Amino acid sequence: MFPILFQYKLISIGGYGVMLGTGFYLAFLLFERELKLRSMDPELAYKILLAAIPGGIVGSKLFHILEHLDEFMMNPWDMLISGAGLSAYGGFLLSFLLALFIVKRSREGFLKVADAAVPPMALGYCFGRFGCHVAGDGCYGVFTESFWGTAYPNGIVPSTMTVFPTPLFEVVFSFMVLGAMLQLRKRDWAPGKLFFLYLFLNGLPRFLVEFIRLNPKLALGLTQAQVIGVFFMIAAVAGWYIVDKRGARTAS
Repeated sequence: MFPILFQYKLISIGGYGVMLGTGFYLAFLLFERELKLRSMDPELAYKILLAAIPGGIVGSKLFHILEHLDEFMMNPWDMLISGAGLSAYGGFLLSFLLALFIVKRSREGFLKVADAAVPPMALGYCFGRFGCHVAGDGCYGVFTESFWGTAYPNGIVPSTMTVFPTPLFEVVFSFMVLGAMLQLRKRDWAPGKLFFLYLFLNGLPRFLVEFIRLNPKLALGLTQAQVIGVFFMIAAVAGWYIVDKRGARTAS
């Protein structure tokens, strides 16, 4: 594990930060390209990126605090400045809301921009989850003696026990989703269908992987991430249905 790659006095560069920064940059380049391919304003990529970076970081930390509120109340300062404890869904949700505000102020249709953002989101998510693995930030699975077992003795949150490397599971699935989205975007679908399909494929693996993770349960034996994952899947199915019906009415 490489939680800290470089440190000099007060300057510290961590593995998670490097992976996250790389993911943001590559996602931005891909987003700009996707907007151009769809004859939309590529400047939106710059504007959304400038909002997504702080939104992703703040949202990730905020949702982690809400998920571990008891730990935060015991030692709030340490949790705030710690490089560990970043909720991917929290970053996604806050970045999404900021992007929605920016797109609404532009002349582009939100669903069209959302479709263009699907491959970049999938790519960025891959790097973000891999950053969790590189840094060993504590989002591991439960103990296992199987061949999947991975120890994180040098992680931000050390673990000498062999656990399921759940971030890597999500990385592999995300790369598969990325490949599928790059192919499916070539189809002549109604605006929004690609986005809602990605939303479903983002919620499903997170819902499943949480069963072997150590996150605290909220309601009905589900974790915060599972609740959000279920919400994503329901919203995706509803959104797909609405877009499909709207397209059918337009065609008739």
